[in-house]
Amino acid sequence: MKKVIFLLAILSSFAFGKNMWIYNIKTNLIDPNSNEVVGEIYEGTPVKLIKNQGELSLIEVKGVTSGADERFLVYKNDKNTNTPLSSFLKLNSGVAKNAQKYLVKSSDLVDREYPAWEEIELVYYDTCTSCHAGHHPAEHLMNEWDAYLSAMQYFAKINDEEKARILRFLESHAKDGFAKEEE
Repeated sequence: MKKVIFLLAILSSFAFGKNMWIYNIKTNLIDPNSNEVVGEIYEGTPVKLIKNQGELSLIEVKGVTSGADERFLVYKNDKNTNTPLSSFLKLNSGVAKNAQKYLVKSSDLVDREYPAWEEIELVYYDTCTSCHAGHHPAEHLMNEWDAYLSAMQYFAKINDEEKARILRFLESHAKDGFAKEEE
């Protein structure tokens, strides 16, 4: 009986994949058929680990194609708007689609959500608390954070790339975002 339960546990892990998160600021997306770099995926993006192949891992990414730029796969909390919220990945060309599979460096994956966000959370609080108390991301909705951060970008002295990273963190952890607080 123990052998049957063990076998079922192993088979179910292959059938459903394992929840993982992108750990690096951004990492290359590699087409599993051609082994060519086809885009990039960003820190904190939730993925399903399909198969670990040593230095590379096959992952599946779920999201919505951005109405603003079809190369982006995003998380949206409102399907009635074309506003892209919290970008997961960007392809060099073509259309990003839900549940596509890519190869990424295995070292850029982590099995807990918090470590994937830890660095940018520190950047956010260090940057924003230099002038005022930092707001907890869940104090606002996803679509509010872009306006707030855009208004503060000059004062915070952050470039567009830093703004994009902080915005992904804030939108992901917003009141209606997808990220969860670690217990």
